This record gives sequence, structure tokens and C-alpha cells, in this order.
Amino acid sequence: MPLTDKYATKIPLTFKKDGTFRILMMSDLHHKPNTGKATVRAMRCLIDETKPDFVLLAGDNTTGKATNEEFLPLLADIASPMEEANIPWAHVFGNHDKSTDVSKEFQQAEYEKCPHCVSKAGPAELPGVGNYFLPVLDERGECVFGVWCLDSHQDFLTPDTPAFMEGESVWEILLPDRLHGRSDDDFIRFEQIMWYWNTSVELEKLCGHKIPSLMALHIPLFEFYAITRNAGRTGMRGEFGEKICCSEINSGLFAACLQRGDVKAIFAGHDHNNTFDGIYCGIRMGFDGSIGAAAYGTSDHDPRGGKHRLRGGRIFDISASNPADIKTEMVYVDERIYED
Repeated sequence: MPLTDKYATKIPLTFKKDGTFRILMMSDLHHKPNTGKATVRAMRCLIDETKPDFVLLAGDNTTGKATNEEFLPLLADIASPMEEANIPWAHVFGNHDKSTDVSKEFQQAEYEKCPHCVSKAGPAELPGVGNYFLPVLDERGECVFGVWCLDSHQDFLTPDTPAFMEGESVWEILLPDRLHGRSDDDFIRFEQIMWYWNTSVELEKLCGHKIPSLMALHIPLFEFYAITRNAGRTGMRGEFGEKICCSEINSGLFAACLQRGDVKAIFAGHDHNNTFDGIYCGIRMGFDGSIGAAAYGTSDHDPRGGKHRLRGGRIFDISASNPADIKTEMVYVDERIYED
């Protein structure tokens, strides 16, 4: 049955008449003042090449802005490829999106003013900004696929929501000998996971079945390590170009998705030189590289190319007849597009 207005988007996301739906995910634009238009050119290039039905910006969309006024032209720039092409799009926030004097609440309101942006602020009581579900509808208006978007926050030194009881220190988590590396990144909070679980259950009751879904967030989960450490077993594809910068705290989000059984893919940004994906416990996980001209890239001494060798995004192809079988691959931008 059709979903209630609670889940409606201002522009419906719908499968084409041939029963297909394509998502283009791009992250780590790192668009900041006075950095030129190369990132926007690259975005247009990928959109022209892949012809998506929906575009998802997966965090670190803008950075380096000191005031609300500085943010507005940055948003206008990164929104322009989708707005000019009349393509619905959405975003999640990354660890660089928040600035000292430019709140995510202000940014979210401005994103939602863009005519084709279908992002939502999400429940106000949840940690972070932009925790929401987007339904993808078939020709009858019924939900057969979904996109979960989550705010994965910043780092432990600049948290949206304190991770500790009053009086406790961040260094009780960030010990000298870390579990996985030197990352200070924050983690998805339990309230967000509980919201996902309860919303998933509600969607199943409304639709009569679980909704196969893609989950997008900026900072990867601890379980992404299962792919790189078991490359053959997990069918790992793509490049593992830097350590996985996940949180020191395992949030339990993966376990919740595994138990519910509706999320079929979890993808992140954050690690610019990782483009790999693979399947662990039936859930495909991985990265989408980086699209931003100002973002760090591969070494300039990389014999396979320069700094921009792995610039690109990731496409997801979904079929209305079998939406749980998500096809995905990386798409890359010619390095020359970044030459001013």
C-alpha cells in the first residue's frame, strides 16, 4: 500500500517505466571559498556520463566557510549541476561540514530551499542533523526501495552530542594504543540506531514487507575492515589506498542492520583514496572515493597517475523487479577536468 505523507518527498523518487532506478553518490567535495569551479565541472561530467535518476552527496560537501554568508555561494555552486539538470538530490553531512559559526541547522534549512533537494532535517530529538528515509516508488506509487541517510557527526573533540557522562574525558576513549588506528572520528548514536530500527519496523507494517535499502553516511563503520581483511571471501573490488578512518567506538549500527535484514548496502565517503567494496554477512559495503578538487588525493608520485587519479563517484543500479540485488560500480573523472 502507498506510504503515508510522513514519508513523502517534495519530488517523488520513482522508478523509470523500464523498472530501473540509478543513484549517483559523490562525496568529499570539500568545496570552499576561492577554490575555483573544477569540482563543479567534475560533478557535471559524472552526471552527464551516468545519467542518474537521483544524486546523493555523501558528506564533506563544503568546508572552510567562516560565516553563513560565505556558505551560501558554496551551496549554490555544488547544487548547480543537479538543479540545472532537474535531478532530485539529497545530502548527508560529513565531519568538515560544520564550522564554528556556520551550524548544520542553518545549512540544512538552506539545502532544503533548493528546488530539487529532497533532504530532510529529520527528527529534532535525534543526535545530529539529517537523519531520514527516502522512499523510491514504483509506477503504482508503492515503496519498493529506500535510502537511509544518517549524520555520522564530526570527531570526539567537536561533538554534536557529548559521548560521555559529565566529568569524563575524551581521552578515556582515545587511548594511546588504539583499536584500529589514529582516527578521532565520532560514532553513530544509539538514538539514531533505535530510530532506524523503529522506522524500519513501521515501514514493514505499512508496506507488508521489508524495504530493501541503501544506507549512506560519511564516516565508515568498523565492520568495513571485514572487507579488506578477507578480500577473497568478500569479493573485494577496487582500491584500498588508505587506512579505514572509522570511529574507535563500534556503534552497533551494522548489527542492527543485519538483524533487521532490509539494508542491503552501506556506503561511506571520508576516505578519499578508498574505492573498494565487498559483501560481508550479505551486506555490500564500501566507499565512493572523492570528487573534490581541493580534497586530498593520491600521491603526486603515484606511478599510476597524479593527485586526481581516483576522483569520481559511485553508481547504484536498482531494479523494481528485484530491488534487493543492488548493482554498483565506481565511475571516474578524467584528471584533465581539474586543470584550470
